[in-house]
Amino acid sequence: MEAAAVSSGSTVATFRAAAERLGAHPQDHGWRELYRLFAAGLATPPAPRLAELVTAVRAARPDSGDEHLVTLVGIAVRHVAGPTITELVDDRPVAARLRQLEQLLTAHADQVRQLVTGRQNSFTSPRRFLLAQLLLAQYFTTHRRPARVADLGTGLGVMPRQLNSPRIFRRFAADLRWPDGVPEYRPIPLAGRYGVDRGPFPDLAWVRTCYGPSGYYRDRFAELLEVLRTPEVATAPVELVELDFTDPVRLRRFLHQHQINAVNLCYTLYELAPPVRARVLSVLRENLPVPGLVIVTEPHQDLTQPGCTVAVFDTTQPEAGLQPVCTVSDGHFLGEVSPREGYDKFLGGSW
Repeated sequence: MEAAAVSSGSTVATFRAAAERLGAHPQDHGWRELYRLFAAGLATPPAPRLAELVTAVRAARPDSGDEHLVTLVGIAVRHVAGPTITELVDDRPVAARLRQLEQLLTAHADQVRQLVTGRQNSFTSPRRFLLAQLLLAQYFTTHRRPARVADLGTGLGVMPRQLNSPRIFRRFAADLRWPDGVPEYRPIPLAGRYGVDRGPFPDLAWVRTCYGPSGYYRDRFAELLEVLRTPEVATAPVELVELDFTDPVRLRRFLHQHQINAVNLCYTLYELAPPVRARVLSVLRENLPVPGLVIVTEPHQDLTQPGCTVAVFDTTQPEAGLQPVCTVSDGHFLGEVSPREGYDKFLGGSW
């Protein structure tokens, strides 16, 4: 009993620390005050319903990253709260808002737990395909190979559908500041597109719930709807594959069965505990053919700082490891693209 209590206390402390880090983010697009409320609710003594939920979902999801687990609890709370979510993040005293959160968790305990344990943070940013379009086009044109692309953690499957849409590329690329001006669109020699994720695949309603309750996110969601209505995106030949890609055996089998030579991981690895991230990358490094490309786009410090880094693993240069290409100042691919050491190399074709 004592060991279980220590374990529970450690889980609560870890969750609280992650919520504090997310709550200290310099940008607020609708989630920050909720994360701060979670952190306050897990102080000593913790709010009992919240602490009970955190302990239960961590036990059910041992392979999830800490920040990802916090975001999932936030999304589930938003789902059951509906319009009253604004009351949890208003300027009333913390104690009053915590009482309301506890009442909400008491009334919807089973539903919240089911959502957190069975779903992913399926936020879908259609702007994030820009660097993948550029990198895949340059790489596979240079190597004169057709690309068979798997998007791991695909959510709605929008990213692989966007590939080779010049209209969407030009629509979003112009909103970024690039080192040498807006890059020219180039098509990828595509031979296959796959969207891969754990089941169940999300619907549009769940994805909307993953967006923060703010004007900023209303604009981002409107962009997603715009992309989904674009004819070449709506009709793109993409195969959706329900697969737990953290399972090495199943991932290895998928890669070989479909002859995958390009993998995109966009805001996917941060959702996993560090050892699981390393395991996924190891399977990809060992099983992609030569030439082959892995693109990894990850938020800075697991979502706790603005922006993201785009890096690649090139199977023709395995000794180089994961090579940073650029950073983007806003993780939704607004703002500025800043080149890293691999920018000229992987976007200039000097392999």
